[in-house]
Amino acid sequence: MTYAEKKAPNGYKQMELLPFLEEGENRTISCLAIYGANASGKSNIIKAFASFVEIISNRYNPDSVTPNKLHPLNDITSFTLEFLSDGKKFLYMLEVNRMEIVTEKLEENGNLVFSISNRATQFASLATDVYPSNKLDTIFKVECLDHVRQFRTPFITIVGKNYAGLHDSMTNAYGFIINKLEVYTDNNFPFAYGLERLAKTTSTADTQKAFDEIVAILRKLDIDITRMEYKKDKQDRVTAFSGSRYEVEIPNPMIVAEINSYHDDVLGNEVQFNFNEESLGTQRVACLLGIVLTALRTGHILVIDELGNSLHPYLFAEVVRMFKDKRYNTSNAQLIFTTHNTDIMEQDMMRVSEIGIVQRTLKKGTVFKRISDFTGVRNVTNFRKQYLDGTFSGIPHTYI
Repeated sequence: MTYAEKKAPNGYKQMELLPFLEEGENRTISCLAIYGANASGKSNIIKAFASFVEIISNRYNPDSVTPNKLHPLNDITSFTLEFLSDGKKFLYMLEVNRMEIVTEKLEENGNLVFSISNRATQFASLATDVYPSNKLDTIFKVECLDHVRQFRTPFITIVGKNYAGLHDSMTNAYGFIINKLEVYTDNNFPFAYGLERLAKTTSTADTQKAFDEIVAILRKLDIDITRMEYKKDKQDRVTAFSGSRYEVEIPNPMIVAEINSYHDDVLGNEVQFNFNEESLGTQRVACLLGIVLTALRTGHILVIDELGNSLHPYLFAEVVRMFKDKRYNTSNAQLIFTTHNTDIMEQDMMRVSEIGIVQRTLKKGTVFKRISDFTGVRNVTNFRKQYLDGTFSGIPHTYI
């Protein structure tokens, strides 16, 4: 997500909110909000991210990709990712049909690292005395092709998992895709998932520290919880077929977590609630915070569909703001999300580089443009009004 404005704003180094992230000579944006009408293809963008990461993490499953049914003659689904890693620019491309991978290519700083096209391989840049081109070709044929000789496992996956020392470019590119991209097709997480992500380990001390961090942010969001507590107990036995004459106890060590929240009643007394009794919005934002804080700390790219679901607009805005706030985003983390909430367009927070508009066309399918791609639009412009007026398209035209 490059910074698509002609120059940096005056005094940007003193600004409270980041207008862009700097990585060497490159400028990228911290957020990208994707807008569009229902059925315009917003969720398809997130699903494409998810499918791409799943293919690289494991292998290509033809059922995981759904080609455009309105283009029955187009049999190819293409993924192209450009990214920065260790100060270098990478371009990775993967193309699949309904049976197998047909094209795979990696470039570093414009130079070809390897390519495979219809099984014709170019490995010259990877070749070494230990792994000459013919040996790399054998690795491709033996480890990338499945038992029926379909090209299903990407070459970058095989090298990244089994030959990590073969070439730095392959290791960097594979590591970026697997470790830096976090993709979620909705914003509904179990609280324990975000907590475990933030804690990193299962130790009680680390879990409690992560829990306290989430609660501290939650209270800053003006949610009237006075405090929360987290209890983790080990349950050594579980009961099967409870209540029947076949009831038995089965040894099954497992961790059971209990989360309680506390509020003051009208008399000033503290009242305990099970966390599941809190509003859906409170639960959602609390669960999100573990994911968000982890991404901010590790410099990950967080990709989420419908980020604002069940969140009050102010809570939604604050979650987005964390990626633009210098106090929180110290590791060049990025957030990509879809939403219908337009309030953040007029809060002096989002810039023209950070708003993307999606519209559906029969000929080209889903078309994406950023507001910075339109002429005559500046950051001082009320682009929320322009968006709702249909200046950038991406809104439904109803005639009820």
